[in-house]
This record gives sequence, C-alpha cells and structure tokens, in this order.
Amino acid sequence: MLKNALPWLVLCFSLTSVATAEWSAKKIRQIDGFQIPECVVVDEADAKAYVSNVTAAVEGEGYDRFWAHDGNGFISRFSLPAASQPVEWKKSNDSFRFSGPKGMCILGGWLWVTDIDRVLRFALDGKQPPEVIAVPGAKALNDMATDGKYAYVSDSGAGKCYRLHHRGNHEEIPAPEGINGITFFNGKMYGASWGLRDIYQLDPEGGQPPQAFGLTDYFKTPDGIEVLDDGTFVVSDSEGNQVVTISPDRRTVTKLLSCSAPADIGIDRRRSLLFVPRFFDSKVDVYQLKNN
Repeated sequence: MLKNALPWLVLCFSLTSVATAEWSAKKIRQIDGFQIPECVVVDEADAKAYVSNVTAAVEGEGYDRFWAHDGNGFISRFSLPAASQPVEWKKSNDSFRFSGPKGMCILGGWLWVTDIDRVLRFALDGKQPPEVIAVPGAKALNDMATDGKYAYVSDSGAGKCYRLHHRGNHEEIPAPEGINGITFFNGKMYGASWGLRDIYQLDPEGGQPPQAFGLTDYFKTPDGIEVLDDGTFVVSDSEGNQVVTISPDRRTVTKLLSCSAPADIGIDRRRSLLFVPRFFDSKVDVYQLKNN
C-alpha cells in the first residue's frame, strides 16, 4: 500500500490483449482475525504463513495514516495446509516497538519485515532477539523480496530499491516512481509501480534502468507481485479490486479474481495456494490455483 498514492487515468487504447485465463483460482477459505493485513509470506519448509498487520486507523482521507509511528503493528502466523486461525506471533511492545509492518521475505532462518523507514529481522525459531537494520534516508519502505542470497526492499516514497547488507553499506537499485511490490524469478527481479500503474523488470545489480512492460491500461494501483513456475505473473491491483495474471510473454493480461482492496499477495508453491490479504476488510482469502 503506497504512501501519497497518485491519481490514475484510464487510457483507451492497448497494444496487448485480454484472453481466457490459463490459470484459475478457486476460493477455498477465508481467514479472519487480522487488523489491516498488508502482506502474506509463506515458509513452505515449515508449513507456516506470516501476515503483517498495519493496525492503523482506517478513518480519514489518504494513505498517510498507514505510515504512522504509532507502535501498534504485529505479525500473525498460521499453519498450513489447514490455514488454521492465526495467532499473534510478534507484537510491538515497550522492549521492541514497531509500527505499520508491510512487506516481508524469508531468508537465512529470519523473517525480514519493513517498518516504515527501517527493516526488522525476527528469528523464525525464536532463539535470537529481533534485530533492526537501518536504511539511511528511507522514506516509505514497502515490500521485500530475496534472491536466496540477499534481502531487497522497495522504497515507495523515494522510488528506489535496496540490496541490504546486515552491517550496512546497502546497494541502491534504480526503480520506477511509486515502486511497491517486488519479487524474483529465475534470477530476474520484477516490481510493480503503484503510481505509474505498470510492471517493470529491474536490474538487481543496479546497472540498467527499469524496463516497463507497457500495461498501464489494465491497472489502477498495482500492489503485490509474484511469478508462478511457468513464468506467469500474478499481480494484485488494490484500487482496481482485482488480481490478474500476465502471460510469460508479458502481452496478455487476464483477470484471475475480484475482491476488495487486495494487498501484497503470497504464494505457496508446494500446495498451489494463493493468499490474498484484503487490506480494508482485515481478512485473508485463500485460493487454490489450477493451471487449466
């Protein structure tokens, strides 16, 4: 979910096509017990899913209220495949205060979580205290992803991404204005721009500028992004109230499902499950994915 979201325009032409979906999604479960869920990330090896809860006031105009240093954030966890009722796994308290957690990734036995202008790390086994990774100059850290070696974070406010190093000296990666969701697939990095309403290929080495897919016709505010094993992209469109697929050749966009305010989606590849956090409804919907 982007801070200071930009207005969107509807364009009336397209160089791509809309076709019948090769993938389908059947809703099999709805999980309650969240407070403004923003992101779902799955630990397939341990059969657990984690959900970030912004826990901010929903009254009023604009998105700034979801970026307040209010100390109200928490992380939920539930088990798979049954997707049992979530429990509060990590909660802000006097000894370790955090606010508005959003994007997450799992790397090296740790859950990495954005916290507005810094990144947090929680040991999955609970045997080590949580850690803070400073990101100097960060404005609105949003999503996280990993290539299996490093953790990466998007800064929606600054239009940047960073490759993180535990002891600092983070590397800056060029990104489009309003960068939101990020992900990796087969060594390549991709991102969704909320403000520019398009999907981009990014260069994790920082040498090349972002390359747009050219799909602005189909989105209001792209949020989360994942890539399925066959190269199909799955993108949540928060204000468009939809989740879509993009064909591997980046030309065909298809509505996969409709729902209110989908945020940063998660994938369980082992069980072919799609998790869709519904930001304003404080629910997570679970879908069974099928390749038709």
